[in-house]
Amino acid sequence: MPKKCPVCGSVKIAAYLWGEPAYSEEFEADLKGKKIILGGCCISDDDPFCACVKCNTDFYNLTNNLNHET
Repeated sequence: MPKKCPVCGSVKIAAYLWGEPAYSEEFEADLKGKKIILGGCCISDDDPFCACVKCNTDFYNLTNNLNHET
């Protein structure tokens, strides 16, 4: 995951979780803490893997996004 958002500079980046996750207290804590974002159950080849919590920018390509970190 990128260390910071190339759009707004925030370091608060959350990973997308795709599919139908099993509930747990840790899962709920990660959702509330904005460490993960529910992506839904329909998965394609062009889904974002993470997003900026502050400006909601989605990140689609790990290689391209890492080129923006400082």
